[in-house]
Amino acid sequence: MASALVGGVASISFLFGAAMQVAADTSSAGGSDVLGTPAAEQSSVSVSDAYPTVGETVKYKVLGLAPNATYQLLWETFKGTWNTDGNTFVGESYSTGVTTIARVTSDASGAVNASFVVPKGYGDIHQVGLLDGNGQVVAQGSVTVKPSVSIEKKVEPEGGFFTVHVDGIGYGAYSSAYEALYDNKLMGNITAVTTDGSATFQVRAEGVGAHQIEIVPCSIGSPYLNEQQSPYSWKPTFDIPVTVTTGTPTDVFDSIPAPSPSVGDHLVATPGHGTVGSTFTLTGSSLPANQQVTIEWSNTVGNHVTSAGFHGAETVLAEAATDSKGDLSAKITVPVNVGGPAHTIEVVDSQGNVIGTTDYQIYPSFVSAPKTVKEGQILTVHLQGGGPDTYDNCYSVLYDNGSIGYACGFNSNGDMQIQIRATGAPGVHYVDLYPTIQQGNQKVPNLYVLPLLTYQADHPGEREPAFHIVFTIQK
Repeated sequence: MASALVGGVASISFLFGAAMQVAADTSSAGGSDVLGTPAAEQSSVSVSDAYPTVGETVKYKVLGLAPNATYQLLWETFKGTWNTDGNTFVGESYSTGVTTIARVTSDASGAVNASFVVPKGYGDIHQVGLLDGNGQVVAQGSVTVKPSVSIEKKVEPEGGFFTVHVDGIGYGAYSSAYEALYDNKLMGNITAVTTDGSATFQVRAEGVGAHQIEIVPCSIGSPYLNEQQSPYSWKPTFDIPVTVTTGTPTDVFDSIPAPSPSVGDHLVATPGHGTVGSTFTLTGSSLPANQQVTIEWSNTVGNHVTSAGFHGAETVLAEAATDSKGDLSAKITVPVNVGGPAHTIEVVDSQGNVIGTTDYQIYPSFVSAPKTVKEGQILTVHLQGGGPDTYDNCYSVLYDNGSIGYACGFNSNGDMQIQIRATGAPGVHYVDLYPTIQQGNQKVPNLYVLPLLTYQADHPGEREPAFHIVFTIQK
């Protein structure tokens, strides 16, 4: 872990996997200056509950203060960020801040006996203290906030989704991720890096009858099943019994953002994003008149795992001509190509000069999958529009709510033809495809090639949809 205090804001990083060791002594002052300038002599903030949850009321006591004086009750806050460097996932980092959560007045003996409600935010250790009228922190202690879990409904029809909410996910390398299990099958990762410690995700309701969803601590890519014996023994594991009733399962695909134009230099793409095979209209204005031009876009080809590596390339989309006013209009079909960051579109004249630019973004899309498969045969799920970056080039696959592997589309120009063996009893089965992270600099927590179940609100890079597929195995 690296830590720096710049302009009163501390930045905490574990991009290269060094563990953040969090002290859990919540009865002593601690001597930290995170909250501000410490007084020459500090009192201790003693709390009634060393490990509360978000929203819980905590009683606290401070002695040795000036009598009948008013103080601000300070609380240490955090803000998380996903960090990337070009095509590479770097890791997560957090900066600290301070907020006032209450004002209190000491009694005639210089004591404070009061309470506060744990603010919504990240879990882990938070410094708490009293600030006097001279701007000095005269009392300090800490509270370690542990996660809590809730579920919207415990009964859902088959093919529907259970919605689970987690508060108080931490900022430390060994506490910023949890994992979900369904009947002891590993589903994927739960994070809250950019969502203030709160995570909401869905679990497909699969198999009529009683089931168990578990939320389990993790750090190195697998559930930690004896966390109670770890250095972070305060981290809980959650068991949620649920029931699946008879339903009518159907395919469910996430939508992509609503269409909007992409305006550039002399060029406009309408809409400015879409999927492979969709069309857009490229219009140009104030270009050289009566010119034959080539419409190209930038592309990234290659892979992250061989010595050949990857490189930029240009793809010709169309040939066109400007009119006597220098206007241009061309209808373009999006070719099979990588998604991820937007492609730069260029209009190039016959001398090779770029005379107009804009951009267009490809989102991943579902192409096909069989609805029925013979028992033991291979079913192929076909996606397009996978990205080139280590944080958007892969999809992770669940089969009947259990993780079975991943697929990458970078080497195949964004195309993913995922082969899965049809196993299990004849009847309805499920394949769920989630965004993930292929690899990166961060070692802990290890978030790689497992479904990132909180992808909708907390994922590095571009927005990516998930795909939930239903098929039937025939005997």
